[in-house]
Amino acid sequence: MEAADERARLEEQTRRNLRGMELERAGDLEGAIALYEQNVAEGFEADWPYGRLVSIYERLGRPEEAIRVLEQGIAAFRASSRRTPQDRRAVIAIFRNRIRELQRKQRAAKREMSRQQRAARRGRQPDSRSSSGG
Repeated sequence: MEAADERARLEEQTRRNLRGMELERAGDLEGAIALYEQNVAEGFEADWPYGRLVSIYERLGRPEEAIRVLEQGIAAFRASSRRTPQDRRAVIAIFRNRIRELQRKQRAAKREMSRQQRAARRGRQPDSRSSSGG
């Protein structure tokens, strides 16, 4: 009975992934997110929903969500008994590299925002050194 339950669960997760792809193509990103997130919450042991969510969250400007999904993927693959150790290590390495890339992008975006804010403040407030009479 346990094997049949597992098979039914995997079939349902696969249906969600396929439906999520359809919703993405139709432009319903929130609908796709809901389906992929359900598979991620259940610890789906293939990389499809994780990769799709990361891609969608990046497009939507939500890097924190993308990182969260990758971290959940790492946990799911570590716990996986269906994948070979080599496969698990490879996927985990890819997810970790992706997290580092997203974090680098976040830091760069924060630096750029700070730079723009400083420039805007300088543009609104005269520099005290150049405005002194002479």
